[in-house]
Amino acid sequence: MKILICICFFLLHLINLSKSTTPNILIFLVDDLGYGDLGCYGNSTIDSPNIDSLARDGARYTQMYSAAPICTPSRAGFLTGRYPVRLGLTSNDNRFRTFNSPGQPGGLPHDETTMAEIAQKLGYRTGLVGKWHLGLGRNGEHLPTRHGFDTFFGMPVTNVQTCGNKKIYNLIGGHGEVLDRSFLSYWITLTGKIWLTFIGIAFTTWYFYSRKLAFIILFAGAIGFFGGMWYTLSFTLLSRSSCLLYRNETIIEQPVHLENLTLRNTNEAIEFMKDTVTIHKKPFFLYMAYIKVHTALFTLPENVGRSRHGAYGDNIEELDWSVGQILQALKSLNIENDTLVLFSSDNGPFLERGIEAGFCGRARTIEGKLSEPLRGAKGQTWECGIRVPGMLRWPGHIISGQIIESISSLLDFYPTLLKLWNVSPFIDRPLDGISLWSQLKLNNETLLSSSSLSIEKERDTLFHYCGSTVTAVRQGKYKAHYWTPKWDEGLHACPSVTICPCLSNQHSPPLLFDIEADPAEESPLDTQKHSKILSLMDAAVQEHKATLIPVPNQLEKLALPWLFPCCKTQGWTRVFRLITNSCQC
Repeated sequence: MKILICICFFLLHLINLSKSTTPNILIFLVDDLGYGDLGCYGNSTIDSPNIDSLARDGARYTQMYSAAPICTPSRAGFLTGRYPVRLGLTSNDNRFRTFNSPGQPGGLPHDETTMAEIAQKLGYRTGLVGKWHLGLGRNGEHLPTRHGFDTFFGMPVTNVQTCGNKKIYNLIGGHGEVLDRSFLSYWITLTGKIWLTFIGIAFTTWYFYSRKLAFIILFAGAIGFFGGMWYTLSFTLLSRSSCLLYRNETIIEQPVHLENLTLRNTNEAIEFMKDTVTIHKKPFFLYMAYIKVHTALFTLPENVGRSRHGAYGDNIEELDWSVGQILQALKSLNIENDTLVLFSSDNGPFLERGIEAGFCGRARTIEGKLSEPLRGAKGQTWECGIRVPGMLRWPGHIISGQIIESISSLLDFYPTLLKLWNVSPFIDRPLDGISLWSQLKLNNETLLSSSSLSIEKERDTLFHYCGSTVTAVRQGKYKAHYWTPKWDEGLHACPSVTICPCLSNQHSPPLLFDIEADPAEESPLDTQKHSKILSLMDAAVQEHKATLIPVPNQLEKLALPWLFPCCKTQGWTRVFRLITNSCQC
């Protein structure tokens, strides 16, 4: 497969590609940004002028959907244009819905081709700044530099509360508090049942058989319980040693220093662009995957208190500052008109974090009225969990100020670039996205006329996965929910278990909504009156499932202590630091 790809790209290099088909590619992907967090999406109390300018000067999407409602699968789908279930990067087990340790052996499979790999073969210089969260593997085999990125400066896993050095967690919380049921408390809840089972077996053994055997069983249970607790504290995201900062394939901070990380990431992005344009004389592909606004929240000291929305608002405004600095660099380098810019979020806001979370926002109905706030949160296939901001800007090519209301997905950017570059999709695997070009009004209608590709099809159906299951389906204006989470009382979130499990409530018949008239999903339709619609959706689901090929699961692999990265240590020193959870540099 890889040999065939190389031959194809060699032939492509024989074609003289102009600047109009090889613009610089700049991708801004924010972590956990809500649909209602930006001024251009209706927020009047958080200032985001630089991000809003992308909507003003380009195209803004009102129905842009993430590839999944949570980090790892969403990012995998975005970079490959394929549903993450095809990549083995989904799980119905709430503990394994994302990579939870840098010591896990799994990662983005190497038989998948990222958009960065294609760009690299076409002569682009490729870089990733920020969050990866698609695995490290053995000897860094899944790092970005092994998936098409020439340079990487960022975190291979993710930012969590632990990285902010918050050691005390609110296990229950309440209205207006930071709701933070830690992964540790969740683990104790789960394994506590096993511990109680051991106690029950030991008591039964003592009463009916042998006190000595009962003691052995009880001792084994205690070793397992406390050993598991040590393992969890040392080799998962509960350990600050998991908060890593890499340059290419080398650890440069363990744990990462968050306070000025946005500033450092911004400077790295600008330097990458400058070096590529002035020294390497190439077009660039820059994936700016922000660490924020995922908790732990962090800003420079001078940005604390700058907004009217506490720490979260401060983070949005620092994010906007960063975007502004990078956009200004495009102007300074005189490449603004030669750069295609995408801005979006990987999923909806993490409402389990209470006041440290974003806003679901409101959407306009087909009658032009604002809906009630969107329902759900990150990790769910209700609208708030998957509807995300989306903007495309390319001065001189994409007509400014347009609003795209058709159903779109982050899966679509991959085939959009293929169409731009006139690169054929791979015949041995389906692409699940569609090109966005047919939706856009262009200044130069001949821009893509040389492309012989036929990937401009209309979207019939969009499948919304939670974990490894199709839990909701969008077809035209209708959306059906086959499964929904069980929320904590009074909330649209589940702080009691960190994040809502996918498969709590099954609906037969499904819950059916008219999303154009009811984007807040408040009024289910009469399923008997819409039986034909549901039949079409059911048939589409079955047809889609028939295209799925079983692949090894990459997420459901426990962290292996000997794979856990430890900065600048080898031999027995490394073993000691791993055992004592003291890896740092």
